[in-house]
Amino acid sequence: MKRREFIASTALVGLSTALNSKEVQKLDSKIWLVLEEVYLILFPKTVNMPSSKEFGVISYLQEVMFHSTFKKDDREYILQGAKDFLDSFPNFLSSNSKQKEQDVKDASENSYGNSWLDSLVYYGLEAMLSDPIYGGNTKELAWKSLEHETGLPQPKVKYARHVR
Repeated sequence: MKRREFIASTALVGLSTALNSKEVQKLDSKIWLVLEEVYLILFPKTVNMPSSKEFGVISYLQEVMFHSTFKKDDREYILQGAKDFLDSFPNFLSSNSKQKEQDVKDASENSYGNSWLDSLVYYGLEAMLSDPIYGGNTKELAWKSLEHETGLPQPKVKYARHVR
């Protein structure tokens, strides 16, 4: 029944996103917890790679999501998706890891949930591989895990500035 509720709730996504855009800006801490837990399923710790928590995906999102260069539609989609996910799986945060994995799998079985998870993967990879100045890739853990040699010079200030 949870999956059906999730599918049914997606019918009003466009409307609810428009109506709730101001509400979403006043973020409930549960939204960040949902994102953190979903990210731990999408990017678990492995022998060779740090987990999403270790490379700092949430700190990255909190850093970049509200900058003027971040797409407003993407921000609202990610945050509204987390709210919809929690509405569809209200016990997610208190569930065991196996049930959390099942909830994420169930969410991926419809187009809205799958698209939302794709967005999370996109920004998760960005957090993992970006320069640590932007809040992710904590202590360059992902770069070290991939044996990546960074280009030089590395940024000293966040975001591009016009050079004349």
